[in-house]
Amino acid sequence: MDQTYRSQILDHLGLVAAMFDELGIGEVVDKATQQNPERRDLTVGEAVKAMVLNGLGFVNHALYLVPRFFQNKPTSRLIAPRVTPAQLNDDALGRALETLYAYGVTELYSLIAATAAQRLDLAATFAHLDSTSVHVAGRYNREEEPEAAVIHITRGYSRDHRPDLNQVMLELIVEHQAGIPVLMQPLSGHTSDGKTFGHVVKEYVTQ
Repeated sequence: MDQTYRSQILDHLGLVAAMFDELGIGEVVDKATQQNPERRDLTVGEAVKAMVLNGLGFVNHALYLVPRFFQNKPTSRLIAPRVTPAQLNDDALGRALETLYAYGVTELYSLIAATAAQRLDLAATFAHLDSTSVHVAGRYNREEEPEAAVIHITRGYSRDHRPDLNQVMLELIVEHQAGIPVLMQPLSGHTSDGKTFGHVVKEYVTQ
């Protein structure tokens, strides 16, 4: 790899790592999730930081290739003093993802966003709420109602008047100064705003 290009990547990763720490993302994740030192030798927050750096490091490697991505990079400075590339294996990262799912990624994201807005001194007096539809490709043959917390992909993409396409919905709340998303969640296709807006506002206030 060209030395100049490698230096640019390291500078980029250093800025991302510094912003990750400045916004307190790892602290929020570790405080919210259940830590189990007997099962892992790095925290969930450290695992999330590694995956963020991997995803924003100009190349997005699969989980089993993450140790190779960090092989020639200073993980002790980018992630934590005691973390080595070998610790960032797919088993450790997979357990971290399972922990995030068990806690609830929507709830956790709201905590992260609220902490980031507070650290950036952004007032939470006003927020903007809206929803949008997103079309998805593929075949979906299940006709029964989805289980709790599982979105339902429905036929017909209303924005383009395409009855042949499937769609889901995305609901989003952003703070009014910098436009930082503070709550977002997927919804079943053709969900009515009138039915969900009141619920999501209450959920946002609670979180």
